[in-house]
Amino acid sequence: MTHATTINATMTRWTLYDWLGVGLGVVMPVLAALLYPTYIHRVDPGWAEWTRLLELPFVAAELVAIQVAVRRGYRDAVLWRELPRDVKLAFGLLAIGLTVGSVFRSHHPFDSVLMSLITLVHLRFCAAIHFLARMEPVADIRALFRWLTLGLVVLAVLTMWRFQLPPPAASVPGGAIEWGSALPGFISVRHFGSWTGAIAAGLMLALLYGDEQDQRALSLAYVLAAGLTCWSGTRAAVLALAVVALIALISLRRWPARARLVQVAMLSVLALGLALSLLPDNPDFYLYAASDAKSANAVSGGRLAIWHATFERWLDSPLFGWGSGSTFWEVYVDWTHTQPHNVVLQFLISWGVIGAAGGLWLLARAIVATHRTGMDDARLLPLTGMLYSLLFMSLLEGMLHYPRFIMMIAVGFAMLLVERERPLTH
Repeated sequence: MTHATTINATMTRWTLYDWLGVGLGVVMPVLAALLYPTYIHRVDPGWAEWTRLLELPFVAAELVAIQVAVRRGYRDAVLWRELPRDVKLAFGLLAIGLTVGSVFRSHHPFDSVLMSLITLVHLRFCAAIHFLARMEPVADIRALFRWLTLGLVVLAVLTMWRFQLPPPAASVPGGAIEWGSALPGFISVRHFGSWTGAIAAGLMLALLYGDEQDQRALSLAYVLAAGLTCWSGTRAAVLALAVVALIALISLRRWPARARLVQVAMLSVLALGLALSLLPDNPDFYLYAASDAKSANAVSGGRLAIWHATFERWLDSPLFGWGSGSTFWEVYVDWTHTQPHNVVLQFLISWGVIGAAGGLWLLARAIVATHRTGMDDARLLPLTGMLYSLLFMSLLEGMLHYPRFIMMIAVGFAMLLVERERPLTH
């Protein structure tokens, strides 16, 4: 085999990053769109709606990835022996929270125990991806984002189809189409915008500081991702773009090149303009509505009320909480909420101060361990931007509740940890 043939074979070989990009960016979102076609905020029957809220198809995908890793040699016991003592202690605290609150305090123990088990699946999925990524010679983040961008194209086409060719309103349960819930495969338009916004944040850092050569393709991808985010009216995702840019500025201690800064600014304006020109005449899609100025709670999209109610309910069981997922049945503000739109309150009401301490320590430990690696390597900036966007949005949305977002966070941490362990050869 010639040298050129070897290079071509290497370039055409599918890597872990291709598989993850196809799975996370294309296959699973399309599968969710096919499994849960809806123009209202819930599907029937009730058990199907519960699988949609828990995003069980994504959990099944995690289990497949774990099984692949096990078949290739992954073992929990080996990983456990490698963990630092403080991480083991934090995991022990989390395990207590997952168990005690869900088994002994929850008013729906079956549901809580199921969600506790799903949390363990998430952690094992992260470990499995870390194991598999160790086998790859180098992180091909470009491949991952190529597939994620292709997935956005597919989602844009599906969304256009659903909005341009809706069924007669009379045929929809309730006799009216709820456009905010008509996004293909997503629970709501905000859910959709959080997904596109995270990808946009990664592409933004690649444009500002990355070493990507094909600027035209990258620019088009960013306009698509940022445009869909603005179109969705997801303010948390738009704010996350600014926060991610600020984190990069502080971490790298330098401004982007002026040409790149101007380029991203112009592309952002173009994306916003395109989004506004295609905006549905529906408040669910507005970045700002006149009613938002009525009160601080209105500006926050009702978050202040649910944060207060969640905190008050947690105080009734501060040590162990009310069980995994308990916001859904323990807190009611105008309607039931799957999670309190804040990761700290989500952990507290679910697992109490004991479990929350363990979960938050693991998160903080992972951030500290991977931050410099993600920021100092231009190849990894898109992944780091996507990761930090999701983590910031978890303070305002349910990014650490819904499996599709947790999978992206797990992939981000796993890959960055692997790159941190590699000798610097590039």
